[in-house]
Amino acid sequence: CGGWQVSRASTGERQRLALVRALALDPRILMLDEPTSGLDRLSVQRVEDLVARLADAGKAVLWTTHDQDQAGRVSSRTLQIENGKLEPVS
Repeated sequence: CGGWQVSRASTGERQRLALVRALALDPRILMLDEPTSGLDRLSVQRVEDLVARLADAGKAVLWTTHDQDQAGRVSSRTLQIENGKLEPVS
């Protein structure tokens, strides 16, 4: 790409690039660790919408986040680590 270096990309650009790389392999299971960290509001919405479409198409998605509001928007089931154990959120 004409000398473009990933190391010079912004945090948001790196996040989007990581998602594109993961999706390029057409996985059945998608594991995302804070995939919207460092993204602007519009990009967050786009990622959430994209992942929702993937889940609707039958992909299994494991999404980690510290944002409880986001967890409520993007998940069909929410779990949290409590006292070293994975527990369902009611």
